Amino acid sequence: MWVLIWASLSMAQTIEIVVGGPGSVKVRATEQPVHVASCRGVLWDLFDPINMVFEPASAPVCGGMEPAHRIDEKGRSFQLDAALPALPDVGFHVVRPVVVYGVKCRDNAPFSLAGCAEIKSIRGPQMVVRNRGSAVPISQPEQR
Repeated sequence: MWVLIWASLSMAQTIEIVVGGPGSVKVRATEQPVHVASCRGVLWDLFDPINMVFEPASAPVCGGMEPAHRIDEKGRSFQLDAALPALPDVGFHVVRPVVVYGVKCRDNAPFSLAGCAEIKSIRGPQMVVRNRGSAVPISQPEQR
């Protein structure tokens, strides 16, 4: 029984998200390469202190259909590109990345045409962002 639980947990950990620098995260595939859409592959949730929930932040407009980014064990960095409102009274925002990725996708194809065997998402660590500047992790990632 424990072997099955451990195996299912280890199989679920195919993506690692770490804070990479000011307002950025590094996404790394720990087992097999995955693909992330060139536009909207990494989304950002913004914490709403009034309702005490994370809500999707406004994302910038996407360009044309470019090939999906292939992510392997070396990883790839993604910048915080969401439109954040004015800073609240506390002087910072709490955000977290949400990575939407495909497993067993065809290389050099737009994400929607890559024929991925499975599409998954994972929430990254919560970060404190001051003036879209330094991001500091404040929690562990959450698998969905």
